[in-house]
Amino acid sequence: MLVGHALIAAACGGSGDGAATASGDEGSIAVSGSSTVFPIVQLQAERFIEVDPTVAISVRGPGSGDGARQFCAGEVQITNASRQLKDEEIAICDDAGISFIELKRGIDGISVVTSADNDAIECLSFNDLYALLSEDAIGFSNWSDANALTGEWGGQQFPDAQLDVFAPGEESGTFDSFNEVVLEAVVKGKTGLEGRDSEIARPDYTASPDDNVIIEGITASQYSLGWVGFAFAKEAEASGKIKLLEISKDDGGDCVSPTEETIASADFPISRFLYTYVSVEAAESQPAVAAFVDYMMSDAGLTAVEEVGYVSLPADEIAAVKANWESRTPGKQ
Repeated sequence: MLVGHALIAAACGGSGDGAATASGDEGSIAVSGSSTVFPIVQLQAERFIEVDPTVAISVRGPGSGDGARQFCAGEVQITNASRQLKDEEIAICDDAGISFIELKRGIDGISVVTSADNDAIECLSFNDLYALLSEDAIGFSNWSDANALTGEWGGQQFPDAQLDVFAPGEESGTFDSFNEVVLEAVVKGKTGLEGRDSEIARPDYTASPDDNVIIEGITASQYSLGWVGFAFAKEAEASGKIKLLEISKDDGGDCVSPTEETIASADFPISRFLYTYVSVEAAESQPAVAAFVDYMMSDAGLTAVEEVGYVSLPADEIAAVKANWESRTPGKQ
């Protein structure tokens, strides 16, 4: 799957199911934000131009944070995020007079990955991840460097092997979600530890907003470690490039692999929702934008969520999101 930028321009038109057209008006739509959500919207955009070939759609995936900045600056009508907009981002939008409609898109499991050749590690707990990837691990270049930390609570002891970390950077919602779901849970004592205060991932690793670059790094280093969205991890594992690690929230707890089933049931401990944000003004004043989002939220459009490897929302949540869009209800939901 490509991330970065895709310009979907008019091709051979036709009639499609599940969407109204923009009444023949020419228009252009700019979408930015999460590289995780990018494949969903890219596929929907490609199909939408078959419904309305008068519309050109630019889809980019620089990261949730960069997308939010562009959205609040009025540079794009739609932004995607692999976590909810932050309060400070909403404040910037408010100051700029930009209100938004929040649409929950699907469910993802942040997948912790290593090289397919790494046979030394199979399962990591949240505490293990803290010892390897939090700010307390700054300077650790060997897996065994974390043994002093895990030894404090009787945790796993790691092998003498070079630790190469590849993961999303600070502009990514996947970075924020990993911090929130994993590291903050440790700091708040939800995994049995006390006295820890590092809620942010260590900065000394190879960061990239492009999930494909992360996968390439993971593949190239036998004892690598990192995290990406489930769809990218699943595709890379199927090609034999990487291995998805099992995760346990607690030391000695059940190790759970990320699958469609475990993510949908929230049995996989690092599950999270994916979002799209639409400018209220654009939705009301630009027929092409409203028509495209109509298609995104239609039954035909929603098939893209599972087609690119993510998990669909339960039926009752889909109904609630559709109602939210139809009523153009602004703000976080």
